[in-house]
Amino acid sequence: MGFHGYLIKPLRRASVAERVLAAAGARLQPGLPPPPPPEDDRVGLTRFSGTRVLLVEDNPVGALLAATLLRREGCAVETAASGHEAVAAMKRARYDLVLMDMRMPGMDGPTAARAIRAGGDQTPIVALTAHAFAEDRRTCLEAGMNDHLVKPLELETLRASLARWTNRAERAKVAVG
Repeated sequence: MGFHGYLIKPLRRASVAERVLAAAGARLQPGLPPPPPPEDDRVGLTRFSGTRVLLVEDNPVGALLAATLLRREGCAVETAASGHEAVAAMKRARYDLVLMDMRMPGMDGPTAARAIRAGGDQTPIVALTAHAFAEDRRTCLEAGMNDHLVKPLELETLRASLARWTNRAERAKVAVG
């Protein structure tokens, strides 16, 4: 079709410059195959392919960002917008990990975690919170959650949490301290 490459949004200045130069070089040397596209750190091998994650987040933008990061890591993501939806989802399906917002209207994260644990489900639950205070950490652990991540999510922190909580041989609840 005449394309010499592609760009993935959000655009990065270096990526645009590289693609323009590659396309210009391909045009200057007809008959040569276009150079292979550069490696993109957003497209790569997925370490967590098939990992089922329930993402519980009432903020649509936060949910979209977290789900996008999880899907890029190969996770199959189902979303719930409230604690009530999370409890219902846990009754109808099995997940490898639950990422649970702490503060939601109606049933908040700690209340939902207690309800899930009361039903006997031991799926790892990792709290998502905008606060990194010791009190927030203690609240999530006392509610039966296994760990917590601070929002906005950072890719390396998310990867570490996925590796820790979806590897059954290495699971252990974080100590309150």
